[in-house]
Amino acid sequence: MFPLVENPGAVFVPKAKLYVVDERRQVIAGPLVVTRRRAYQREWLLGFQGITARAAVEGWRDHYVAVEEADAHD
Repeated sequence: MFPLVENPGAVFVPKAKLYVVDERRQVIAGPLVVTRRRAYQREWLLGFQGITARAAVEGWRDHYVAVEEADAHD
């Protein structure tokens, strides 16, 4: 995941709820609950509750992730 915020560590926290959205901001999937996170070069690797295989998230490639507006601090 390539973050578009200044402080992704404050957004990608354990138990944060994220949504996969398209370019029109239509929700594709979610809420996804973050269970693990790790910075990797300029990107972030995330683990989600209930998702144990990479194949389950491959369909979300080239989409965005968003938080609910009340959770947006950055």
